[in-house]
Amino acid sequence: MHISKAGGLIWKGGLLASNKILIVDREPDILKLLKILLTKRGYQVKGATNSEDAIENFRNEYFDLVITEIRIPRLGGSNFIRQLKDFDEEVEVIVLTGFSALDSALQVTQGKGAFAYLTKPLEHIDQLYMTVSQAIEKRNARQGK
Repeated sequence: MHISKAGGLIWKGGLLASNKILIVDREPDILKLLKILLTKRGYQVKGATNSEDAIENFRNEYFDLVITEIRIPRLGGSNFIRQLKDFDEEVEVIVLTGFSALDSALQVTQGKGAFAYLTKPLEHIDQLYMTVSQAIEKRNARQGK
């Protein structure tokens, strides 16, 4: 089977499949913007504004990557990431944080399962694209894709 990647798309023996991303952010405008930006890059994107909806989506569908803010309603970022990893230990997670929550983001990325963190507001969209691409490539490599 020949597999090659271009942006968020994977060519698998004649079939074109895009990587799936779940975005979790309590701010609907940020959620909408991230969905638009990543969809334009060829990714399949789904969103949630709280941890309960996100966990339900995650358990019902396959996702390659989760992008979440550290302070999400109901469960909180650290507990949320722990639940994701309990369900799928190989899922990659990118944490979004404001400067006031930077310490929390650093703790989550150092030993708690997050691939990386990005600060809000996202001033350099290319940094988002690059981090998303690297996280998905890491997951795909582990799965032999």
